[in-house]
Parts: sequence; C-alpha cells; structure tokens
Amino acid sequence: MCRRRWRVKKLRAIDREMTTPLLLLRCVQLGIHISELELLTIGTVNDMYTEMNNDENREAYSTLASQEDMDAF
Repeated sequence: MCRRRWRVKKLRAIDREMTTPLLLLRCVQLGIHISELELLTIGTVNDMYTEMNNDENREAYSTLASQEDMDAF
C-alpha cells in the first residue's frame, strides 16, 4: 500500500494571512471605495492588487521570446 505524505505549506516572509486591515489597505492602494466592496470578493481584490504590481514591473516583461527561444525551450 502506498502512503501519501501531505506537506504543509511553509509560509514565506511575503505570505500574510488576509485580515480585515490588510484587505482595507489593499483597497485604499487600489482606489476602491468602501461602497464598491459589496460588488467584489476578497479574491478579486487580491487579483487586482497582484495585477497592479505586475503592471508596475512592466520592464521585467519587456523582452518577447523569438521563435528560436521557443524552439530551444
């Protein structure tokens, strides 16, 4: 019989438990008004925050792969 060993996810320094103050901070950083929170979920706010950070680091995505790069991959 094969036993599966479940691993508990180790939290990194950047991983934080989602608390009410953290959610409200992210909403302020995104410019979301408190009345708009009825229309959004916590996951949507987190996704929007992630995309905002990705947009700020656009230079990391400035290079597109060529066909040779894809073939080598």
